[in-house]
Amino acid sequence: MIRGLVYLLYVLIVLLIVRMVSRSLAGLFGAGNDVRRSRATTRPTARKAEDLVRDPVCHTYIPRSRALTAVVGGREEYYCSEACRERARTGAARAS
Repeated sequence: MIRGLVYLLYVLIVLLIVRMVSRSLAGLFGAGNDVRRSRATTRPTARKAEDLVRDPVCHTYIPRSRALTAVVGGREEYYCSEACRERARTGAARAS
């Protein structure tokens, strides 16, 4: 049993050495550097600041450009989803 563990340890050490040598050679010849360099030089795109609006049904804040709208009582309301907009419409119809 000990002989098996020693053999397994030997195999792991050899695999680590092979990996280290292959990475060193790849670094010398420039293989794989283009991927790392491209990640390091690309910057995240800047997001434009946008007003948030509040959904009157679930009280969630969402960007104005992504909100669904409906005119309620002559005023434009903003909703996060079709379900919230429908709940507001049915609630307004019941209130009338």
